[in-house]
Amino acid sequence: MKIIIAPDKFKGSLTSFEVAKAVADGLRAVNGYLDIHSFPMADGGDGFAAVMSYYTGAQLRHSNAVDALGKPIEAAWQWQPDTATAIIEVAAASGLVLLPETLRNPLHTSTYGTGMQAKAALEAGARNIILGLGGSATNDGGAGILSALGFQLLDAAGQLLPPTGQSLVSVRKIVPPEKLPAASWILACDVDNPLTGPDGAAVIYAPQKGATTEQVMQLDAGLKNWAAVLKQQTGIDLEDQASLGAAGGIAAGLKAFFPVTILPGIEMVIKASGLQKVITGADLLITGEGKLDNQTASGKVVGYIARLAKDRGIACHALCGQTELDEAGLAAMGIQKVVSLVGGDINTTQAVEQAAALIKEKAGQLL
Repeated sequence: MKIIIAPDKFKGSLTSFEVAKAVADGLRAVNGYLDIHSFPMADGGDGFAAVMSYYTGAQLRHSNAVDALGKPIEAAWQWQPDTATAIIEVAAASGLVLLPETLRNPLHTSTYGTGMQAKAALEAGARNIILGLGGSATNDGGAGILSALGFQLLDAAGQLLPPTGQSLVSVRKIVPPEKLPAASWILACDVDNPLTGPDGAAVIYAPQKGATTEQVMQLDAGLKNWAAVLKQQTGIDLEDQASLGAAGGIAAGLKAFFPVTILPGIEMVIKASGLQKVITGADLLITGEGKLDNQTASGKVVGYIARLAKDRGIACHALCGQTELDEAGLAAMGIQKVVSLVGGDINTTQAVEQAAALIKEKAGQLL
């Protein structure tokens, strides 16, 4: 029996590498003759750079950066010298998980640290930057990245503004550096939200980053002004374009000044992994993530893997910490069976703390 294991991370508990290993170990404990092929997965969020480097052989690099509130840190990124490509994920420097809950406020956070990583990559000779959008603590429209690369944000009086979400409403002019960094950007993005409005970056994602209802309105107004200033200076209308609302609007600022391509992160990972070549002849595809919910089908690993299996006529079973989806929702995605860690005597806290052991224990139920 040929089995493909292609899970996402269990957020806050296990990486996709650890999930895949636990599932494989559990299956082999039940049947040592299974033909198992493991492919740790990621979308454009946390873990994207590590997974991409695993499949591409990129070199691990570290550089000085700051977190989303300006605290000095050392942040990791990946380097492919043969293609002069850097792989960076926003979460490495500007991630929400790096900040204690009491300090999370997208009015005050910035992607400046991610920009410092990009600057280090450019100084190393990068001509291409792959940036994983996901897990950010920010809503600055990419202003922080631009500032780290030499751009200046000015208010109506010509005064320099800090590159935070709070400043965007006051920006009247963006002054580029004398020489723009010569690099193309590929943004790994797994949502299609526009920059502003009811489905935009602030309204949909800022509350998860600590914003109150009033602050969400302020942030959305800031992004509207940011888009207007960018359009005035570059002629590019960015406000209603799909996917520019990801990671607090980072793509908008970059797209105004650089060659930018936006691609689904999961598609990039699958292409790099070679999964499409190995899946032929598989009897079962096992995927999983921490929680199956109404976002699973939209650009997330599990939804994409399930559709891939469905298109190939392969059975797909999912492992999760817990699920909020009913049988109809699962069937629509192409998932025939779900095994959840939470249930019976196991509560959510126990599932998080004992995830690896529970996955090994329950893996046999996926067959």
